[in-house]
Amino acid sequence: MKANLKFYEDNEKKIIAGLAKYGRQSGILSFLRLITFLGAAGLFIGAYAGNIPALWFAGTAVFILFVVLCIIHGGIIDKVNYLTELLKVNSSYIARIKGDFNELRNIAVKGLKRAEDIGLAKSRLYGTEFDVQGHDYSMDLDVFGKKSLFSLLNVSETSFGRKRFASSLLDPHVSGISVEQLKNKQKAVEELCSKPEFLMDYQATARAGRMTKDPKVLMDFASSGSKTRTSANILAIIGVLVWLSVPAAYILFPEYGASSIPACLIVNLIIWVIGRAFNENYLKACEGMPNQVKTILKLYKILEEAGFENSLLKSLVKGNDRKEGAYESLRKLDDALKVSAIRSQPLFAFIFNLIFPLDYLISYLLGNWAVNYGKELPSYIDGLSEIESLMCAAQTGLVFPESAFPDFVESDKAEDNAFFEGYDLAHPLLDNTTVVRNSVTINKDIAIITGSNMSGKTTLIRTVGVCSILALTGGLVPASKVTLGRMRVMSSMRIVDSIEENMSTFKAELVRISGIMNAAGEEKALLFLIDEIFRGTNSDDRTEGALTVLRKLSKPYICGLMTTHDYAMIDKTEKDFSNIRYYHFSESYTDTGITFDYKLSKGISRQSNAKYLMKLVGIG
Repeated sequence: MKANLKFYEDNEKKIIAGLAKYGRQSGILSFLRLITFLGAAGLFIGAYAGNIPALWFAGTAVFILFVVLCIIHGGIIDKVNYLTELLKVNSSYIARIKGDFNELRNIAVKGLKRAEDIGLAKSRLYGTEFDVQGHDYSMDLDVFGKKSLFSLLNVSETSFGRKRFASSLLDPHVSGISVEQLKNKQKAVEELCSKPEFLMDYQATARAGRMTKDPKVLMDFASSGSKTRTSANILAIIGVLVWLSVPAAYILFPEYGASSIPACLIVNLIIWVIGRAFNENYLKACEGMPNQVKTILKLYKILEEAGFENSLLKSLVKGNDRKEGAYESLRKLDDALKVSAIRSQPLFAFIFNLIFPLDYLISYLLGNWAVNYGKELPSYIDGLSEIESLMCAAQTGLVFPESAFPDFVESDKAEDNAFFEGYDLAHPLLDNTTVVRNSVTINKDIAIITGSNMSGKTTLIRTVGVCSILALTGGLVPASKVTLGRMRVMSSMRIVDSIEENMSTFKAELVRISGIMNAAGEEKALLFLIDEIFRGTNSDDRTEGALTVLRKLSKPYICGLMTTHDYAMIDKTEKDFSNIRYYHFSESYTDTGITFDYKLSKGISRQSNAKYLMKLVGIG
C-alpha cells in the first residue's frame, strides 16, 4: 500500500474553496441579520409611537425573518467550523506523508493563544501522559514524544480513542490476541485505508465537537442513573392537570375564571420548589452532557452511513447484543437533552416551570434513558475507541511510500513464535525520501550486529522493534513483506541514570537486562533488543556479563538482536554458541569524511571509526 499525497493536496484546494464560499455567505447573512433586527426594532417603535396596528404585524414578520436568518447563519457557521477543522486534518495528513513533525505541531497549536492551551495541545499530540516509567520498550522505541509513533500515527480525536491507541502501542502482547483476531483487525484496517474521506470526516467532526475530555459526567450518569420516583411523577401529573381547572372555572364559576390562572401558576411554583430535591441530580447531569452526546451521536451517524462491509467494523458500530443500535439509543438521550436546553437560562427555567413541570419531564426522560440504555453506554464508547484505534493502525498504509500487512506464525507454540522475517524494512520516523531499507531474519536465534559508530546498528534494531509493535496492533508495517510470531518485545537501549533513585547508568542497565532475563524464564515467546550491552563497565566484566546474558537468553522460544563493539565477546560466541547469527554495517573513508551506506550485510565487522571521529572534532 502506498501514500497518495496528490489526493490530499487536491482535497486541500477543495476545502479552501469551500471555506471561501461559506465565509462570503456568512458575511452576507451577518449584514442581513443586522438589517432585519434594526428593521424589526424600527417597526415596533413606529407601531408603538404611532399606534399603527399594521406596523405591529410588519415588525413581527421582519422579526420572524430575523430569527430564520439567525438559524441559517448558525448552520453556515457550523459548516465553517467543520471545514476549518477538516483543513487542519487534511494538512496533518500531508505533514505525515512528508514526515514533517514540526508542521504537525504547528497545526496542533494553530489559533491557540493561551500558553496553557498550547501546552495541552502539544501534550495531546505527543501522548506523553501515556508514557510508563520502566516500560518494556516505550522510551527506546520512541512510542511517545515530539517525534514518535504516537505523534505520527494518532488520528483519534476523542479522549477514549487516544487511550485505546496508546494501549495498543504499549501492550500488544498482554491480551494474548490470536492470529484470527489479528487477521480480522487487518481486514478492518484495510477497509479503513480505502476510505480516506470517511477518516477525515470523522476526525473533523470529533475535533469540531471538542471531544478531548473524558465523558465522565455522561458515563457516571449512565451507570448510576435511575427512574424518577413515583411521588415525583404524581406531582408532575398534578402540575399538568391543574390547568384543567381554568376552563372548568370559566364554565362553572365565570366570576372566578380569571383568578384560576394565577392559582395554577402558584401551584406549579410550589411543585417546582418541592421538585428541586427530586430533580437536582438529573438537571446537574444535563450541564456536562449535551455537547459530548451530540458529538458522539454525530460520530455514530457517520459510522452508520459509512457502509462498512467488514464484519468487525459492523459489530463495533451496531453491537452484538444491543436492543437498538447505538445511534438510536443516543438519539433518544440527545432528544431529552434538547428539552433540557429550553431551561438554559435561570429566567427561562423559572417561567417554563410556572407554566408546565418542565424539570420533572426532563428528569423523567433522562431517568428512563438511564434505565433502558445506560448500561449499554460503555459498549458504545468502547466501540468508538476501538474503531479509532484501528483508524490509527491504518495510518501506516496512508502515509508511507511502501507498506504491507504482516503475516503471522499460525502456531500457538512459544518456540514457533520466536520468529521475525522482514524484507525492505524502514523506520517510520526517518525521512521517507532518504531512509535505507534493510532485510533481516531471526528464527529462535540471536543476531549480533557489529559496525562502526553511526553506521546504523541501533536504527536497525529499533526498526525491527517498531515493526513488531505496529504488526501486533493489526496495522500495516513500513516494509515490502514481514512475517513474525506473537512475541513480547523488550529492550535495553536508551539507558539513563537517576539521581533521585541513586541509580548509576550501569545499575539502570542492569535493571533493564534483569527484566529481560526474568521474562526469559516465563517460557513465552520473546523478542529482545539490546544496544551495546554493559557499556558502563570495564571490558572484562562487560564480556563475561554479556556471555552470561546470552546463555540465559539462548532458549528456543526467544529471539533477539544485540549490537556490540566487544570483539572479545564475539570471539567467544563464535566458539561457544550455535544459535548466534552475525550481521554488520560498514563504511568507506575518504579525505573529506566517512560515507555510510547503512546496508546490513552478513558477517562480522571489526572496523572502528572512533579515532577518526575524534580527530575530526579536534581530539588527538
